[in-house]
Amino acid sequence: MSEIKEILLNKKVFGFKDTKRSLNRDIIEFLPKKVSINEIFDIYNSLFYEIETFGKKSHSFIIKKSSEYAGIPTNPKTEEINNLLDQIQTLSEEIDSIEDEHPFIPNRSVVQNRTNNELNYYIQSGRKRQIFDDRALELIKKQSGLTKNATNLEYAILLDSLAIGGIVSGPPINNLNDLNIDVLEINRYGKNLMKNLLPNDAVRTTVREKY
Repeated sequence: MSEIKEILLNKKVFGFKDTKRSLNRDIIEFLPKKVSINEIFDIYNSLFYEIETFGKKSHSFIIKKSSEYAGIPTNPKTEEINNLLDQIQTLSEEIDSIEDEHPFIPNRSVVQNRTNNELNYYIQSGRKRQIFDDRALELIKKQSGLTKNATNLEYAILLDSLAIGGIVSGPPINNLNDLNIDVLEINRYGKNLMKNLLPNDAVRTTVREKY
């Protein structure tokens, strides 16, 4: 007859409070693994040549999303070219701010149409500025030391229409304040605004597209 061995079984019973304190109720196995930024770049570099150039999951898509968030960085060449264009613009303004001279008619003279004494022009920076305000004409006379009743020959240079037409036009004088505008504005009058601005803007646009 075989010997009978007695096996003792110990059963530990937990109460509700003990169970709550003892058991870890977090399901760690199903939580996503946290990846550091360095690990992301390591993965990106390792898969660089396997990523498609275009498409939903591609280099172009990454560039597009990053640009929307962080903006497009300025290319050093673009910045250098824009600085040069700004310098050109500044020099252009300095040159246009220099007072010009007409070869025959001195500045601050009044030119009058020989056949129509209502057509009067003030010469500034070598350009004719038609006078539409009689008060401005009277002020010009006064500044020249002439009286209000001075004759045409005393204050005006009489020219025919053809000669007057040969003088470059400046901005008209519609009121007294127009007598005090800058030489820059007088010299640039009549120039196409787009002609002045388009070259620089066109170059800037071309630079952005190229780089």
